[in-house]
Amino acid sequence: MTSHHSIFIHPGLPEETLTADVAAASGARLRRVAHGPVDYGADLGDTALEIELSHDYDEDMGIPFDRYQVVVTVRDFEGDRDREQARAEHVFNRLADLRRYWLVLVFDLQTVIATAAPPKQEVFPHR
Repeated sequence: MTSHHSIFIHPGLPEETLTADVAAASGARLRRVAHGPVDYGADLGDTALEIELSHDYDEDMGIPFDRYQVVVTVRDFEGDRDREQARAEHVFNRLADLRRYWLVLVFDLQTVIATAAPPKQEVFPHR
């Protein structure tokens, strides 16, 4: 399995709002995926964007993946890590600007690149 960049998002509902926000953030049209672990996908030209509305990741390496409902994965078709990171950061920053979601951008499910949260009055849910 190749390494990739992922954006973990909470909350992930309502689904229509989340998918519209991710589509706007990425500048792509999302397509519903009928079969497989991915619920939505988009071709961003040189990268793919995949949305899983639920996942089975647990806390690992101090990163509380299990507190986030949704994972958006960005994969570069040619394995260009810098281009992939730039695309993932762009989507992350556009979502962070909305101030609706708790977000964590990670590389290879091991390294936290950035985090963001809605205004302070919001409380992060604990499991």
